[in-house]
Amino acid sequence: MPESCVNEGMCGTFYPLSLNGSHPKLEDGVVLRHVCAPGKKGCCTFTSYPIRVKACPGDYYVYEFKRQRYQTAYCIDSTKLSTAVTTTQPITSIDFITPPTTVYTTSSFDPCYEYTTLDEYWRDTRHWSYYEYNDTMVEWSGWYRLYLSGQSAKMSDWCINYMGCGGETGLYLNGSHPTLEDGVVTRDVLGSDIASNNCTKYKSTSIQVKACPGDYYVYELVKPDLSILRPSYCAVALPNISSDPCYNYESLDRPWRANNESGDFVCEWSFSWSGWYRLFYYGMNIRMPENCATGFICNTGMNLVLDGPHPQIEDGVVIREVCGSNYWSRGCCDSKSVPIRVKACPGNYYVYELASPHIGCSGYCTDVSTISQVDSTASPDILTGSTITFNYDPCNSYNIIDDNWRSTDSFLSTYNGVNEHDNNYEWDGWYRLLLNGLSAQMPDWCASYVTCGGVNGLWLHGSHPRLEDGVVTREVHSSRDAYCSYYRSNPIQVKACPGDYYVYKFTRPPISIPAPRYCAVSFPTPSVDPCDNYISLDDPWRSTENPANYYSFCDWGDSWNGFYRLFYNSQSAQMPESCANEGMCGTYNPLSLNGSHPKLEDGVVLRQVCAPGWRGCCSFAPHPIRVKACPGNYYVYEFKRLRFCAAYCIDSTKLSTAVTTTQPITSIDFITPPTTAPPVDPCYNYNVLDEPWRATSNEDSSQLMCDRAVSWSGWYRLFINGQSVQMPDTCVDENSCGTNAPLWLSGGHPTLEDGVVSRNVCAHWRNNCCYFQSNPIQVKACPGGFYVYEFVRPTTCNLAYCADVRNPCSELNCTEEERCGMKNGVYGCLCNKGHQKQRAAQDSFDFNETCESSSGSMSVSRCQLFEAGFSAEHLHLNDPSCRGTVQNGRVEFNFDNDQHICGTNLVANGSHFIYSNYIVGTPGTEGLISRVRILKLSFSCVYPQTQTLSMNAEINPVQSTLYKVLPSGEGVYQVRMVPYVDEEFTQPFTGREDAELDQEMHVEVGVEGVDSRQFALVMDTCWATPVNDPDYSLRWDLIIDECPNPEDDTVKLLQNGVSTSSRFSFRMFIFTANSTKLYLHCAVHLCLLSSEQCSTSCDSGEQRRERRALDLHDSASLSMGPLVWSGGNTDVQFLPDQVTVSEASCLCASLVLLFIPLMSFFTLF
Repeated sequence: MPESCVNEGMCGTFYPLSLNGSHPKLEDGVVLRHVCAPGKKGCCTFTSYPIRVKACPGDYYVYEFKRQRYQTAYCIDSTKLSTAVTTTQPITSIDFITPPTTVYTTSSFDPCYEYTTLDEYWRDTRHWSYYEYNDTMVEWSGWYRLYLSGQSAKMSDWCINYMGCGGETGLYLNGSHPTLEDGVVTRDVLGSDIASNNCTKYKSTSIQVKACPGDYYVYELVKPDLSILRPSYCAVALPNISSDPCYNYESLDRPWRANNESGDFVCEWSFSWSGWYRLFYYGMNIRMPENCATGFICNTGMNLVLDGPHPQIEDGVVIREVCGSNYWSRGCCDSKSVPIRVKACPGNYYVYELASPHIGCSGYCTDVSTISQVDSTASPDILTGSTITFNYDPCNSYNIIDDNWRSTDSFLSTYNGVNEHDNNYEWDGWYRLLLNGLSAQMPDWCASYVTCGGVNGLWLHGSHPRLEDGVVTREVHSSRDAYCSYYRSNPIQVKACPGDYYVYKFTRPPISIPAPRYCAVSFPTPSVDPCDNYISLDDPWRSTENPANYYSFCDWGDSWNGFYRLFYNSQSAQMPESCANEGMCGTYNPLSLNGSHPKLEDGVVLRQVCAPGWRGCCSFAPHPIRVKACPGNYYVYEFKRLRFCAAYCIDSTKLSTAVTTTQPITSIDFITPPTTAPPVDPCYNYNVLDEPWRATSNEDSSQLMCDRAVSWSGWYRLFINGQSVQMPDTCVDENSCGTNAPLWLSGGHPTLEDGVVSRNVCAHWRNNCCYFQSNPIQVKACPGGFYVYEFVRPTTCNLAYCADVRNPCSELNCTEEERCGMKNGVYGCLCNKGHQKQRAAQDSFDFNETCESSSGSMSVSRCQLFEAGFSAEHLHLNDPSCRGTVQNGRVEFNFDNDQHICGTNLVANGSHFIYSNYIVGTPGTEGLISRVRILKLSFSCVYPQTQTLSMNAEINPVQSTLYKVLPSGEGVYQVRMVPYVDEEFTQPFTGREDAELDQEMHVEVGVEGVDSRQFALVMDTCWATPVNDPDYSLRWDLIIDECPNPEDDTVKLLQNGVSTSSRFSFRMFIFTANSTKLYLHCAVHLCLLSSEQCSTSCDSGEQRRERRALDLHDSASLSMGPLVWSGGNTDVQFLPDQVTVSEASCLCASLVLLFIPLMSFFTLF
């Protein structure tokens, strides 16, 4: 072993171990030596268990190694090598390595009949547990045949990411197995590291392989390359197929698996897979994809596809590797899951032997481009329920369902088999729900994160009926994560029955809902009045005026049992009835009642509980609780265990003196009692603790301190070299503060008005900021801006209290609306209280967007992002190179259609033109705020289809352009119609010139605010009316179907569908119904120039083209007028007083503004 420091990352490990001192001499005998690993604090940043060492005759050493707890490894000093001296003493192997089983022989030459049996279950490629086996420790000799639990197996000849096969690196054959006629062949061996997805990370020593009669293989296994981390040969056993899977399969009709579906995250490792499956899509055949499937599709996190083509019928059963990719994948096969067997079947379909994936939240995809009709009569398998024929009343004739996992209180997602959910069951008749033999009912309320044994918990959308209501129909919705109505199921019938129970006529939920389960809930009647039998809960931190600061209390770990009465420092308290601000009540998610408290006469009632969030005061809805009003003006609550980090609140504005009852108030041991005030103010009666080694900046580990050896007594104030400091209230680096595991305050410091509070203390060790939870201490804030602490002995060594000399907020540049604080162990800019209140009125992160033509800008609140777990540096648009910039506390993004496209997509869907992009929050590898959620904030600039607008007032068209400051998030384009005097379209009408009958009129229709390189404006129809109403019954057509009206030879189409402006001319006329005014109207549409279908030929001898495709345009209608006849031409007889030229209305063009609402939404994974 080396006697000096080894660089990090050497010796095949992150932390190489060397002796902290020299080797012994022969005469020293057995000695104890410390072992060190380097780090940022020097050569001995980490100290491992000491080992015993002895020098031996022959110039070598022996070491008594100890098992390690980190990613460390003992090193060899390659500069000090010598020829080994062989001894007569045999070298034994380590006892935890399984020796080969007995060799049996039937032939003296052929390895097919002379091999060693190797049957070790942990070599299975489908075992992901790390067992610390190491095949370099085995003395391999001869040939071996592999078994797994008695079943014949073979070495894997494919790669699976993250496989260890009992060790840390799974070894597999790089190439296919030989055939019988090949004889003995040599194959390379590669290794896949259990901690990465690199299939060729290691190359081991080659081995020999032979195929044997009887369909098995033998291997001449050798010691793997010693440079590989704990290598282990992998084995795989595929069960024999007893019958043709083409006729012995389960149908899997799950449309949500399709590669055109998204929005959900179903993790298929939770399903129980068994046997072969045929895939359907709403009853039609569908296949797995054979090509890359990246992005948020297939309603899962990692999309699984076949790595290769489907087989032909003549191929029989084949093995195909399975590739996984997602939105952030660098290629089509970033990860490899368990290979599966596939077979092509008569009737143009395939069957798959699907297995439980192992690469995170992943799922098998189906390819919608392969959908075909079913040739055979096969249909998806349906589980048939028992049938009960009821003659009259379903209250007397029903099926009983008693599945404890259907409970809304169940915290287990009992996914069961992939086909064992409520949309694969043929419901028949009426059902009554029980839970463990007790009467239950469907919940008619939603609770966040309720699964009821599936992925989507189904609940009744509407109250239960009364006895007199008879049979009623109710909608059924699903609860999915924090969303209450993620899916809508099929309606069911419900009936209330005598005896206070309900029966339900369940129906099969749609197959588009992933793994649905009907939920059940039971509220047993309390045997004793809860007003006389409750548990007191006096936690001042639950107050609505107490901020969470740097630590958030969570009630999800508490085992609630029974009814509770709330107190605040011994004063009777109650839950708030209105929304509590985020970050108050000592938690990030404060819980309040969603409604008023009951009255005495109401008895026990059910109330929903809400937590605020980005969707408002009730963004999260935990399980409802029962509440009762009690004599003495107080309430009792039956609290429920929570599924996310939140805490029940106390309304600090509604406190009263507690009334003592004769019934003793019981307590439970996990409730912290109120802290007794000290007899003397510790702010003026403390000990000074000034020990420089306690500083957070002290990383010297030469002398390790432990505060367990200190006899603590009373209160202490911290100093460092005479300067007042405080305990750190955020995580401190290991091996600092003069100790191994430094102690820091968990929960933040109190304020002056808090008085004496109790705080938990954590110690950082093994990369866990709270690996040790030491004994709590009391803390008080004092006038003068310092704190005093009542220190107690820690729970173990080496732990010591720290003194903080850091200033993490100095470089954050938080704005006036922000404050420096910590979230999930990272400092950042949090929102101040005023900004939090403003946030409640916003949709998402104070999202602000503006659309102008083909460009857009949007911004989000930095502090709201940080509080939700996302930092600005991890956000970008669809193009990862387009990142945001922070300006005045907001993260801003911009895109345009020139040099800054940023992945913006322009599409037309038949009713709109849409510029779409999205902001993505990609988790980083260091300093990560949230490791489980993903931000995708989508936005679109949408130009809708038809609008018909008419002018209600006369407007002068000359140089008339209307601009409007749009509210945030709206886009605009402008369409205008302008008449011109000359045919060159250079002189618009001024509104003062006369228009005579048969005078040639020149009209231009143009659009502004769109990209002229992408769009053209097309006039569909133009017509005239005598009044300002485009739908008036009397009209004259000028343009019909984009061409001049063949019945009016004065109309000339000068330009149409080639640019953003179109032109035509006609000769002035009037209607013969005593009208002197003429109003023009045009219906126009925008057309994508890339479609090459924007312009048409209007030659009389040529057939007009077919009507344009609906997905290529956006349309609108506009009007102009009035055009007034001057009376200069007397061919038409009108009375003079009917035409007053001097008072003629101005010639005008209406400017049509289409305001485009920016549709935005965001998704958290």
